[in-house]
Amino acid sequence: MVRVNLLPESIQVSQTRRRHAARWGAAITISAVAAAIPLVAHWSQHHRIDELRVTSEELQANLNAARTELKSVSSQASDLVLRSERAKALREKRSWSAMVALIASCLPKECWLTSLATDPATPATAAPARKLPAAAPPVPAIPASAQAEKPVPVTIDAPRKLRVVGNAGDPTQPLAFVAKLKESRVFREVTLERAHREGDEAASLFRFEVLCEW
Repeated sequence: MVRVNLLPESIQVSQTRRRHAARWGAAITISAVAAAIPLVAHWSQHHRIDELRVTSEELQANLNAARTELKSVSSQASDLVLRSERAKALREKRSWSAMVALIASCLPKECWLTSLATDPATPATAAPARKLPAAAPPVPAIPASAQAEKPVPVTIDAPRKLRVVGNAGDPTQPLAFVAKLKESRVFREVTLERAHREGDEAASLFRFEVLCEW
């Protein structure tokens, strides 16, 4: 079958141009859309990375603040524990008022004391120095130095002897004083270390020195 196009040649050329323009437009649109998809995805990834970076910086700042606060609280807790242990050690020490009252009750009426002191007067050794915590490596987790420090037992070096010095009007009174102190069973050992006459032979004053050990 033979087809005959009766349209003028100018109209045919115009229609052909329009068809070509439509095809090129569609191709360009598809190409533009295909090229825009990676660009949009790339921009979205960069935007997400920026958001994650900001969030990470905020979390790091909060973590550093929490570490600082934890370290401060741990230091305060360690100080409170140390004070509590020291107070406990002080409470467990010997009651000096009761000991002085006991010595006064054992002292004969004709005797009087001139000195009452611990032996030695000061502790012989100092308490061991506390060991400082080692520095922790910079890791995201909470370092060991920020954790609560293990309380160090507090030891108060207390004297174990009491030296009593006094005067008596009779040489037998210091012996009676020592005997009463032993009868109280408060001290592990009571020793009359020295008893001598003060002044000339006519004087009736005897100076004595007793060492009590517990």
